Amino acid sequence: MSHASTTGAFDVSVSTALSLLEHPTRIIRESADAALPVEAVTTQPALFRGPGEILVVDRTTVSAALARIHEIPRPAGAVVAVGMPENELESLFAADTEPLGICLAHCPRQISAETYARDLARQVEFLRRAGLARILKLHDSLVAAVMSGADVETILKLTARQVARFDAMFVDYTGAVVSSWSHRGQRSLPLPAGLEDVLKTSPRIDTMQVELSDGQVAVLVGVGLHDQVEGVIVYVGHRRLTLPELLLVERARAAMLLRFAREASRRDALRSEVEELLHSTVEGAMSHDKLAAALRGLGLEPAEGYRVIAVRLDRTAPKARAFTLLEDVAAASTRPIVGGLQGKIFCLVQPADSTVPEDFLQACRSRGWKAITIGRSRPKTDAESLALAIREAATASQASAHATNEIQDVTALGLPGLLAGLDPQTVMRPFTDMLLGDLVRHDATNNTELVSTLAAFFALGCRPGPTAERLCIHRHTLSYRLDRVAELTGKDPRSPEWMLSFGVALQMHAILEAGS
Repeated sequence: MSHASTTGAFDVSVSTALSLLEHPTRIIRESADAALPVEAVTTQPALFRGPGEILVVDRTTVSAALARIHEIPRPAGAVVAVGMPENELESLFAADTEPLGICLAHCPRQISAETYARDLARQVEFLRRAGLARILKLHDSLVAAVMSGADVETILKLTARQVARFDAMFVDYTGAVVSSWSHRGQRSLPLPAGLEDVLKTSPRIDTMQVELSDGQVAVLVGVGLHDQVEGVIVYVGHRRLTLPELLLVERARAAMLLRFAREASRRDALRSEVEELLHSTVEGAMSHDKLAAALRGLGLEPAEGYRVIAVRLDRTAPKARAFTLLEDVAAASTRPIVGGLQGKIFCLVQPADSTVPEDFLQACRSRGWKAITIGRSRPKTDAESLALAIREAATASQASAHATNEIQDVTALGLPGLLAGLDPQTVMRPFTDMLLGDLVRHDATNNTELVSTLAAFFALGCRPGPTAERLCIHRHTLSYRLDRVAELTGKDPRSPEWMLSFGVALQMHAILEAGS
C-alpha cells in the first residue's frame, strides 16, 4: 500500500507530538491512524477536517467536536480533551468514535484549550524543523559519500541506520540482489520469501510497504527515471515505518540515481575510448606500437594472451542493458574493455581462457534473454592480431545465428573460420570482386537476385530441386539464373572446375557483408 505523498515538509506523528508536550497527557487509545502526519492544530471543531489534524477541546466544545467527527467523510486524526477527567472523556467518546479511527488523548490539568493548542503547535513546528535538519544532514552525507565513490552497500548502510533494526538490500530490475547490508552483520542477504512476486507485479518508481507472510514488513523504494525502473531498495523489519522514517530512507533513491548517473558517465567515456580503438584497428589507422600502448592503457597486456568476443542481439534484446551486463561480468575478473562496432558488442577478454563469455551467457539466460549469439576468436598474443580477432569473433557470431544462446568458437566453423583470418581489403575483396563483382553490379542495376540465388544454390549442396523450392521459383527459372551467372562471369558455377572458387567467394562475400 503506497504511503501518502509528501511535499518536502517533515511530518510528525500524533503520538510523538503529544508525548513531547510539557503538559501531562495520556493516550487513551491509538488506532491504526494514530501516526498520521500532523498538518494542523485547531481548537475550533468546525475547522477540523480529520486526517492529519489535531483538535483540542474542553467541556464547552466537546459536544460540537463529536458532531463534527460524524460529519467528516473520512474521520481520522486526533482529539485532545483538556481539563476533563479520564472517565468522563471515555464515556463521551469511546462508544461513538471507536470505529472512526480517532486517536483520543486527554490532559486532566486545568488549562485552556487555546494555550494547549498553542504549545502543541509550537512543539509540532519544532519537531518539523528538527526532522528537516535530519533529512538535510542525511542527504548531505549521502551526496558526499557518492561523490567520493561510495558503493551501493554504503548507501544502504547510511539510510538503513535511520530506522532501528532494519536490513536493507538493492534488487535490480531482474529481481537479483545486487548488494545488501544487515544490522546483524549478516552478509549476502537473500530476497525475503514472497517478495519476488511483488517485485514482478509492482515495479513502480514509488514507495510501498508490504506485509510478508512471516510477519515482517518490506519497504520498497523504486529507483529509476522516466518510469523506467532500474531497481528497488528494500528495507526489511518487524514493523511498518512511520512517515518521518519513510522520508529519511527515501533519500537513498536520490543517492542511487546520483550514483547511477556518475557510473553511466564513466561507462560512456570508457565505451567511447574502446569504440574508437576498435574502429581504428579495423580501418588500419594505428601503428602496432600505438595499438599496443592503447591496449595497455585499457588494462590489457597483449603478450599475456587474449581473445575477442562478439555479441549479436536482435531488435527485441535490451541493448543498453546488455552493454552494462557484459561490463559487470567482465569487471568481476578484469577491467572491462567493451564497445560497439558494426551493430555488435565486442569485448576483449584476458586471460585467453577467461570464463567471461560463459558467465555472460549464463547471466543472459537468468534474465530470460533469448536473442543472444556470441562469437569467440582464437587466442592472440600480440596487438597486431587484434583486427584479425575482431573479424573472427564477428564471423563466429554471424555463423551462430541459427543457434541463439550459445557460444560459437571460430575454430569450429570450418571454411568460414579459416576465411575469417584473411585480410578483407588485400585478400577477400579482390577475390570476391573478381568472381562476383559483375553479379553484384548487375543485381544493383537491374534489381535482380543472381547473388542470392547463387548463395542458396551452394547452401543447398548445388541441388536444383531444393534450391528452387527454397527460393519459391520454377526449376527452369533457376536454370535461367545460373545461365546468366555463367554468362556474366564467364565461369559456370555448376562446373566442378569452378564450384570451389564460387563457394569460397560466396563465403568471403558473406563475411564482408556482415562486417560492412
